[in-house]
Amino acid sequence: MIRKLKIRMPEYKWQIFFVAGLASITTALAISSLNIAMPIMAEEFGVSMSAISRLSLVYALIPSCTLLIFGRMGDLFGYKRQFIAGFLLFGLSSFLLPIIATGLMGAIIFRCVQGIGSAMMISITQALCNKTFPPSERGKALGINAVFVSIGLSLGPSVGGLLLSYFSWRSIFFFNAPFSLLGVVTTILILKKDTQASVSARHMDWFGSLFFAIFIGLLTLAINFSAEWGFESIRFIICIIIGLAFLLLFIYRERRIDMPLMNLAFFRNRTFLCANIASFCSYAIQQITTFLVPFFMLDIQLISRSSTGSILLISPISMMLFSPIGGKLADRFGSRKPALMGFVFLSVGCIIMSVMTEATPVLVLLFSLLLYGAGNGFCAPSINSAIFSAVPREESGMASGMVATVRNLGQAIGVAFAGTIMAMRQNFYFARLAEEGQGSSDSNSIYLLAQRDTYFFCLLIVAAAIVCIAMIPARNTRSG
Repeated sequence: MIRKLKIRMPEYKWQIFFVAGLASITTALAISSLNIAMPIMAEEFGVSMSAISRLSLVYALIPSCTLLIFGRMGDLFGYKRQFIAGFLLFGLSSFLLPIIATGLMGAIIFRCVQGIGSAMMISITQALCNKTFPPSERGKALGINAVFVSIGLSLGPSVGGLLLSYFSWRSIFFFNAPFSLLGVVTTILILKKDTQASVSARHMDWFGSLFFAIFIGLLTLAINFSAEWGFESIRFIICIIIGLAFLLLFIYRERRIDMPLMNLAFFRNRTFLCANIASFCSYAIQQITTFLVPFFMLDIQLISRSSTGSILLISPISMMLFSPIGGKLADRFGSRKPALMGFVFLSVGCIIMSVMTEATPVLVLLFSLLLYGAGNGFCAPSINSAIFSAVPREESGMASGMVATVRNLGQAIGVAFAGTIMAMRQNFYFARLAEEGQGSSDSNSIYLLAQRDTYFFCLLIVAAAIVCIAMIPARNTRSG
């Protein structure tokens, strides 16, 4: 019996990537493949581009509100049944949306259901890896999991474009359904039955969940509409104030109940706190770059759209290659060294991007994107490994949900920072040139100056992240 267990255990460790990988690829594809179809959908539904963009907004908003909640539910009620429910919700909504939705409102409703299914899966994929692999292989497992996300994000535009070449926008949603069905089957066949401890009579903090969802929802909404509303607008201020009020209610409740949604004591752990801040910084930098680079390539260097799409693949491919390496280094040397190496790569990438002009060779751009991918590849698994090392294994779902929530917030705030800083600095340079009597100066030069300042701001974020990483112990604590 013992001999049989020793043979089967390594197999099971790697089989769980069928489930985790399918969940990561399928949900990431749903993000990146739909963007290319939005103009076609807007024309068919007879709505503006601003209106059709709500399909992206709700798919980002729903998971942001629920990732931590579903992560905790996975801890309490078991991962297997949650993966099955997530794949079913995601697959059914993907299949029914193109059949039933005849207008934007119907599409938004099904997209919300798709977002719930996505959150149910993504909230526990890293927790599944953490609970299945021993601490000595945690970084490697998290690094391989990051590869699946990169594959989904990089393939999305190509898959979407290929489907639209032969079929309607509905094919993009139909494309998700078979993967979801496969996910249900593999989950049933591969994942072990949820243990009695997982489904014992423990209580979910529903009031805390509601307070946290409202806080994250209002914060994400304010960030997403900050460029349109303005930071001084009544709507933005109301969202922030009400959101902060619910955050205080959440903290008040979590401190006073026996089984909280989030154990706030973890934030007194230096590794957990500093690693989450560093994670937020890395995703903010990643999204600032993702936002700025296409504008630079299309509007400044006048590179064609098809070539731009191909060049942008360099970053996710680079991340896909370097994530397993970063994870293995974290297992061997602890999280600090590979994370610091990652942020050094990001800082060099920011410096190169800050001095780019119309005449910069494409090879230099490719090199900077390679550095960004390598930097994120080293940072993500090593930082996540540090976070999981600070949390007991029985609360891996909460940690996984927290990691995913921080990722979403970092990406949302990164876009808001990029748009706001670019607008402010362009206005500043236009005003200064007007005062000097040079109002007709080349707008490209103004754009490049504003872009330079935005990347300088990224360097400040990198510096803050490096300070946090330096405060993490050289060796990860082995959580049992």
